[in-house]
Amino acid sequence: MDNICEQLVTKNRTGADIAKIIGIMIGAVLLASVFMFFAIALGLTFLIIFAVGILALGIWLLSGVNVEYEYIITNNEMDIDKIIGRRKRKRMITVDISKATDFGAFPSTEDIDADATVHATTGTEKDAHYLMVEHSGYGTVKVIFNPNERTREAIVQELPNALRARIKHNVK
Repeated sequence: MDNICEQLVTKNRTGADIAKIIGIMIGAVLLASVFMFFAIALGLTFLIIFAVGILALGIWLLSGVNVEYEYIITNNEMDIDKIIGRRKRKRMITVDISKATDFGAFPSTEDIDADATVHATTGTEKDAHYLMVEHSGYGTVKVIFNPNERTREAIVQELPNALRARIKHNVK
């Protein structure tokens, strides 16, 4: 039987994100105002086009602050995509769940070293989980993400038998 599951999570805004938003808004409005001032004062009407272009660029940059992550489980593979502003999708990593070495709630009591770490969380550690996996290109990879119950069950179903037996009662 095929094991297919998809989940979309939205990254919460941080203080840095809010600072970017404010900076983009202030910068776009100030620059557009300068162009409009010179357009009116000097009678250079083509500068109005630049002012409108600056405002459009500001709006486009603002939409890029919104980030979502999509977890896609297809049988024993999990793909993690980063979606920026609902306009650009980037594959972060594809892992083989059957090569997992550990799975549990994050932060774990054990400090496990990994060769690479993939952060695909909502920005809070609440309900976050980690998946340790052996990856052919990156070595030991620690994936930190926020799976819902259905996604956790799909992952547990594909874990190696020894690991599944050890953690099944702790993941719920």
